[in-house]
Amino acid sequence: MITAIIGMIYAILFLLLTSVIVAVLPTVLCKKKMTFEGRMVMEAILWGLCSMVVLILNLKYFLLNSFAYAALLINGMKIVALPILVRLKHTNRRKYIVLKRFLRKF
Repeated sequence: MITAIIGMIYAILFLLLTSVIVAVLPTVLCKKKMTFEGRMVMEAILWGLCSMVVLILNLKYFLLNSFAYAALLINGMKIVALPILVRLKHTNRRKYIVLKRFLRKF
């Protein structure tokens, strides 16, 4: 029971800490304005690195590991959708905007 509560607290701290890292680090590293695609790649890489650190530590908390796996899965989807997004940007602007709005939710 206690380990479940500790695991939940660690999972929430993982989400908060990685959200701050993903929000702040791209603006610090790249002083000029980034494109949506560039920012999406940077966010996917940072979320992936934070998740891999948690998975490499191999902690005994199930919820924390599950959050790390979920972050890896979502960022894998972003990386897979990136070539489609770039292709739609040049060919079909309306579908590009719809996919871009959908990916912003993640």
